[in-house]
Amino acid sequence: MLKLFPDKSAGQQAPSNLGAAGAFFTWGFNPWRVLLGLTFVGLHLLLDRESVVSRVWVGTDAWYPPAGLELALLIGLGLSYAPLIFVAGFVTSMVNYHLSPFGAIIWYVNVLIALSYTAMAAVLRRYIRVDGILRSLQDVFRSIFFVMAATLALAFGGSLSFVWSDKISLHHYFAAALNWWIGDSVALFCLSPFLLVYVTPWLKAHLTGGTPFESKKLFSDADRWSKPRDLGNILEFFAQGASIVATLFVALGSRFAGTYQLFYVFFLPIIWIAVRRGVRGATAATLMLNVGAIFMLRIFPQSLNRLVSLQILMLIVSVTGLCLGTLITERNHADRELRESEGRMQALISTIDEVVFEFDANGIYKNIWTTDETLLIRPKSQMLGRHASEFLSPDIVEPILKIFQEVLKTGKKQSVEYSWPLPVKTWFLARVSAIPSSDGRPTSVCMTARDITTSKLAEEELHRTTQAAESASRAKTEFLANMSHELRTPLHGILGMTDLVLDTALTSEQREYLEMVKLSSDSLLGLLNGILDFSKVEAGKLELENIEFLLSERLFQTLKIMQFRAEEKGLELTWHSDAGVPEHLIGDPARLRQVLVNLVGNAIKFTERGEISVQVLARELTQQTAELHFRVQDHGIGIPRDKHHIIFDAFTQADSSTTRKYGGTGLGLAITKRLVELMGGTIWVESEPGHGSSFHFTAKFGLVRTPAPVVPALLTQGDTL
Repeated sequence: MLKLFPDKSAGQQAPSNLGAAGAFFTWGFNPWRVLLGLTFVGLHLLLDRESVVSRVWVGTDAWYPPAGLELALLIGLGLSYAPLIFVAGFVTSMVNYHLSPFGAIIWYVNVLIALSYTAMAAVLRRYIRVDGILRSLQDVFRSIFFVMAATLALAFGGSLSFVWSDKISLHHYFAAALNWWIGDSVALFCLSPFLLVYVTPWLKAHLTGGTPFESKKLFSDADRWSKPRDLGNILEFFAQGASIVATLFVALGSRFAGTYQLFYVFFLPIIWIAVRRGVRGATAATLMLNVGAIFMLRIFPQSLNRLVSLQILMLIVSVTGLCLGTLITERNHADRELRESEGRMQALISTIDEVVFEFDANGIYKNIWTTDETLLIRPKSQMLGRHASEFLSPDIVEPILKIFQEVLKTGKKQSVEYSWPLPVKTWFLARVSAIPSSDGRPTSVCMTARDITTSKLAEEELHRTTQAAESASRAKTEFLANMSHELRTPLHGILGMTDLVLDTALTSEQREYLEMVKLSSDSLLGLLNGILDFSKVEAGKLELENIEFLLSERLFQTLKIMQFRAEEKGLELTWHSDAGVPEHLIGDPARLRQVLVNLVGNAIKFTERGEISVQVLARELTQQTAELHFRVQDHGIGIPRDKHHIIFDAFTQADSSTTRKYGGTGLGLAITKRLVELMGGTIWVESEPGHGSSFHFTAKFGLVRTPAPVVPALLTQGDTL
């Protein structure tokens, strides 16, 4: 096409960059912007002049480099540089084509070019994610179709200026528009990618003070072009450059070039370099091929028909190189990420000390990660691709495969323990989870296996130790119970004989001695009864009765006995029952009596003066049950607050000195607590040293539906025993 005007600009950043349009005018703050503006205008002039000169040499434009320069500027540095494109085009129109700055044509063409490429850049950045370089083959295809469609519209719109200025006739309008379109397209898919890969990242870093594009690092790390040069790589590099020169000579300068259409040989070096070097190598090779073709056409002129074929072929070669290079780079990047992922997985496995398996739904090993292959049944290489049943027994495989199916069906994680006789029996804890898939229906699972042999052996040892301790405890309890029975039999004989002797005529000295024997025997009998009761509770053999009884009658009988002991110490014992406390109950009056005897007995033991009161309250009543609250309060020595939690333990007292002064084994409150718990209640104490103690306990009883006639109470509420 006969180009009279500067070419069009290219697409760049998303509309978010439109707000930065004023950045172009802040040259004074960044000398790099001033230098960039001057350099861009100069390059635009030179590349357009090169296009004019090549048109003279060749007879037509094989490509139009300023278009690629403008596209790279907008994509690489931002839409704020759109005014610079207009300025460069305006200057080029005046210098190279001698157009008047006051003419309508120069304004029409340059405004159309600047606006068209700016809009194109905005679409590319926002919807196709072109932010410095095409990241995927899908992006390449989208960009190709969009750019070629947009450039075609621009070419037909811009070519109207040729007709307007009478440079071409309306008959040649269609051909001029196609020539404009193809020439720009070659530059857009050849020069622009090269500049975006190699130049604009460096410019962006200096203009913004930041770092180069992430995409440059992304692709350079995946391309052989960026890897350290060794001798083989250097030789391959020169061989690839020589292949470009050779194909140019064969297609344009050899004696076969005039007879045969050999332009298709251009694909050979492009494919080779793209496969080996990725997108960076493909863009560089495509640029070298296009520039080399211009020089070869100067040396070996071609006919107009061959030039048209060459121009179309150069567009196809540029697109092919860009697509293939992007595909290779994308694949290399995916391979690198896969290797890094494998490395991260291996590092993770080494830290958690677990074996990780990947199975498909049928139980075939797909992958294995471990730092210790001695934990595997076979070497990893022998297990991959084979079914688990080939290495594990059915009693292990079948439950695991069932778990696989459940995990794949529900998506929920599951765990299972299994053992396997390696050199020694080894236990593993396996956790199974589904591996997500793109369609939402996973077909493989991940199973981690951790060696839990040590903890399993410790668990078994603890179980054996616990069983032995429980057996020893039961044996101890049974021994105590048996011994208590065996000791009580002769002791009852001693007490009986002592009572008989005391009923005979005795001297005062003999009576004193026998009373000491009876007192000691009574103390020993109380101790044995406590040990027997405690043994029964510990052995779980103590059962409560459920009989009907009158609460007031039982309390009177119990507290009447304790009255004599209180009077011996000069203490007063009182009782009070709330009006709401039911009289007829169902429970075990004997065990209730035992609890009260223990608590009141302790109150008498540890109180030197004052009174002891027993109070009964109704805590919760239903149609079938009654929960009663009992309180035994004294004015004794009291208990320190930090000792409240230990007095209900067996064989303990709040102060060891009390054992020497008051006697006792420390079993009374322990037995009382267990009896209260058997009656469905709780026990606690409120006490301070020197201010007495208040013991509380609750107990649950059944209620009699049709009570018998009430017998007149033997003890009225608030009376003194």
